[in-house]
Amino acid sequence: MSDFNDIDIMWMMLSAFLVFMMQLGFAFVETGTVRSKNTINVAMKNLIDTIFGVIVFWIVGFGLMFGSDYNGVIGTSYFLIDGNNMDENAFFFFQAMFAATAITIVSGAVAERMKFNAYIFVAIMITALIYPVFGHWSWGNGGWLSELGFKDFAGSTVVHSIGAWIGLAGAIVLGPRLGKFRKGKIIYFAPSNHNFIVFGIFILWFAWFGFNAGSIFIYDQSVSKILINTLLAGAFGGFGAYLISLIFKERVGVEIFSFGILAGLVGITAGCNEFTTTTSAFVGFIAAIIMFITDQILLKVFKVDDPLSVVSIHGFAGVWGTMSVGFFASLPEEVTRSEFIFIQFLGVGSAFVFAFASGLIIFTMLLKFNVLRVSKKHEVIGLNVAEHNARLPWVETIESIIKIMRSGDFTSKIHEERDTEVGIVAKFFNYLLSLVNKEQIKLKSSNTKLKKESITDPLTKIMNRRGLLSKIESKNPYKDKISVIILDIDKFKLVNDTYGHGVGDEVIKGIATLIEPMLRQEDLFARWGGEEFVVVLRTVDMIIVEQTAERLRKKIESFDFTKVGRVTCSFGVSSPKNSDVAFDTIVENADKALYEAKELGRNRVCSW
Repeated sequence: MSDFNDIDIMWMMLSAFLVFMMQLGFAFVETGTVRSKNTINVAMKNLIDTIFGVIVFWIVGFGLMFGSDYNGVIGTSYFLIDGNNMDENAFFFFQAMFAATAITIVSGAVAERMKFNAYIFVAIMITALIYPVFGHWSWGNGGWLSELGFKDFAGSTVVHSIGAWIGLAGAIVLGPRLGKFRKGKIIYFAPSNHNFIVFGIFILWFAWFGFNAGSIFIYDQSVSKILINTLLAGAFGGFGAYLISLIFKERVGVEIFSFGILAGLVGITAGCNEFTTTTSAFVGFIAAIIMFITDQILLKVFKVDDPLSVVSIHGFAGVWGTMSVGFFASLPEEVTRSEFIFIQFLGVGSAFVFAFASGLIIFTMLLKFNVLRVSKKHEVIGLNVAEHNARLPWVETIESIIKIMRSGDFTSKIHEERDTEVGIVAKFFNYLLSLVNKEQIKLKSSNTKLKKESITDPLTKIMNRRGLLSKIESKNPYKDKISVIILDIDKFKLVNDTYGHGVGDEVIKGIATLIEPMLRQEDLFARWGGEEFVVVLRTVDMIIVEQTAERLRKKIESFDFTKVGRVTCSFGVSSPKNSDVAFDTIVENADKALYEAKELGRNRVCSW
């Protein structure tokens, strides 16, 4: 480990502070991209991986990565450093921030469906084993990739691709979020807060200056070159994403545009110390295109649900950046361009195999023990509540509104939190509910009135045919053991022709008035149409039915109607032979009996 002067240590510390801010930037981007019901969970994962990352890196990771080399594979010293060596302290502090960054990349790929404690276990494994081992291969003194001449200045592969390939393994083993792929279609989950995404990108871009320029570990004029290359690559990454968004989306999409900037920054990280400004701009621009293409392939072809496009931004853009060193950077001594490109390819290839395979083992093991993915119920209600029992006031209010709208119970109210924006919305929604409830009461009253009118004969105020049939179909007692009486006013056409329709209507109303009081409460009485009436009796005793019809006939015959005088009616009655006879059949038989009564001279009762 080198000896650093005071200005070098100060620069390394300032850069480490900036790198630490990347945790805040990632937290903003991730909470802004996921749905509101999972924002707290994602923020907590960004916080917890920093905690465990620092602890585990201090205990074992730092030693495996930068300790004395053993066969080019691992380090064997610097475990649990005591803090007495100031150069060692500065270097550890800077590298611990890198380790935390590598972990937090994974959280985006597995967002919205992974258990919190399972994520902690993955974070520990990354910091204790996967990241430091590959870090030793690439950056450790004596690491086999380092000895071959592999170059990855600030970690396009060592930090970003390692995190991305582990995230890819996690996304595959976890499977997509519920409802992401439905009936052959890819469902777009709207981000919770687009502003947070933009704010997070600003923070990350700013922090990236420390990430790249701090990796030189000394403070001299070459810092300015690293800074300008980082600036240009991020800008051209955003420019590339801007063009992509206009071409494919017709509008500048927040996610694509923001993620393009990140891709440009990831791409430049490997060669920011060597590239020219023109090369840096080119690398950043192409990184955004690679990010978009690979993200579409993963999503549409392989159905990999990566909520934050982690694999494309940090994985494939990281590969491009690292390979660009082989394409454009100055050659190591006694190495040809093709040999240098092969060495870079060997580096990114070994990173993929090691990180992806390790990730598959870890995630599959967690899956086997059923501790990896949250339950469907918890995924639906959101990990804020399921994993942390934490609610966002807006989410709770929206859920209450949705519950009321689904139930249709507009007498309910949602909680009004005083002196808050949510409370004001709740207050106005409750006022709206009260208005809707009043209108609902009026509508129910109107519907009841309309329904009653639809089944009532407007002339006689008794049931009409529709009302009678509705009663027969809906009330079980009328579905069997019933008999039917049909009566028809004799020579009613003569009444209308002689006295007019007004008098005829009075006759119809008069007959209805005579019959209704003579029936039992359980019997049904309706105007069948025109001058016909129907009586439904709850009995199958034909004698009782005939006697009832005869009483009705005599009552009508004996009544003296105004203007018309005496009016008679013909009656047809029918009673079923057994319970299997349909009501329509009983009515049809009664109708046949009615016409038989008319043919026999009218004013009589006939049975079928």
